[in-house]
Amino acid sequence: MRRLLLFALVLLGVAGPAEGAATTVTVPPSADVGLPFWCDWGYDWEERCYRDDGPRLPIGGVDDKVWRTALRFPLGHVPASAEIAAARLEVHHDGTCIAPRLRSVPCGELGYVVDAHRILSPGWFREREVEIDERSLFTEVVLAGWTPQWLVWDLTDLVRAWHRRLVPNNGVLLKLQDGDEDFGYGGPYVLSSSHPTSALRPRLVVTYSGG
Repeated sequence: MRRLLLFALVLLGVAGPAEGAATTVTVPPSADVGLPFWCDWGYDWEERCYRDDGPRLPIGGVDDKVWRTALRFPLGHVPASAEIAAARLEVHHDGTCIAPRLRSVPCGELGYVVDAHRILSPGWFREREVEIDERSLFTEVVLAGWTPQWLVWDLTDLVRAWHRRLVPNNGVLLKLQDGDEDFGYGGPYVLSSSHPTSALRPRLVVTYSGG
């Protein structure tokens, strides 16, 4: 009987921590696109104020518009009863920047400060410019802009709010920090979910327990 009891206790000791073990999932975006802001919506606005849904996502100013990037991540892979411990957005910058007329050029010596904002508009294309929460969620600094690097934003609080349905999941928007956005002031031209190299595509990395 003692051996059976000891064996049961050993099993409980092994199985107990597993229930509270953390699980990490990598979530690809369900949508990502470069959106034009400050664009002159004149007679030829369809030609000039287009959206960029190609293999790269623009962030920064060009000749006649300022680019911001929107990304949306579904949370279907996270159980409803789970507790989210951490969530981070990872976007790859390979050293290419936007410039006037979107000519791809190596980044200069000046770095960039890119803020993440919660998107308030439920539909990105129902209006010419999506509405965002002006409060910055998290800031990432791009140093040595010509060097390939992962850019990372801590979105734990926002993803928790999405998961608990405290706020609608309308996505997140990346933009240069206030004061840096201007016509002709470039920024990083990061890789999108349609980039040929799948390992370098944007992703939301979520760590949770329970569920």
